[in-house]
Amino acid sequence: MYAEAEYRFSITRNGFLGGVVFTNAQSVTDWPSNKFQTIYPAVGTGIRLKINKHSNTNVCIDYAFGLNGSNGVFINLGEVF
Repeated sequence: MYAEAEYRFSITRNGFLGGVVFTNAQSVTDWPSNKFQTIYPAVGTGIRLKINKHSNTNVCIDYAFGLNGSNGVFINLGEVF
């Protein structure tokens, strides 16, 4: 299971550059019980570079922090919403 909430905002007036702050949580089933027992939360921030205004295609660069010092940079082209 995965759930995420985010807040997006424009940095430039023309919409070329934007930002995001987010939080999420995920869980996977334990074997052999197939029960969701542990939730793994994370928080992060990122920037959005609009590369096509007509299709709303963005290049996304995010940085997130999780439990026990886990962190990472995530890059994506073309969001699903």
